[in-house]
Amino acid sequence: MKTIKISDDAHRKLTARLGTLMAQTGKMQTYQDAIEAVLTRSVILPTELLAEIENFIETNKHLGYTTREEFGFQQLQRPLKPDRSPACLQHTLRGLPNLQQD
Repeated sequence: MKTIKISDDAHRKLTARLGTLMAQTGKMQTYQDAIEAVLTRSVILPTELLAEIENFIETNKHLGYTTREEFGFQQLQRPLKPDRSPACLQHTLRGLPNLQQD
């Protein structure tokens, strides 16, 4: 076991993730479980793509997205086209016109 120091903001986000995990699993979880989920379930996106997503959210508030995470989750829930492999998705988030590949 190791002790780590994190900011109050990081602690708040980690606690929120912990709550989400408990809701998903229906059983008690620990902060270690939350950290492991972040490490194993996260996707690191290029900075440029994150900036485009944030710009899209900001300029299209009428669509209801408030965070990058919410946007990504909603976009990834859409069915994939049969002719598209997951490798093609690295720069393809439908809903961002300049990133579409058709």
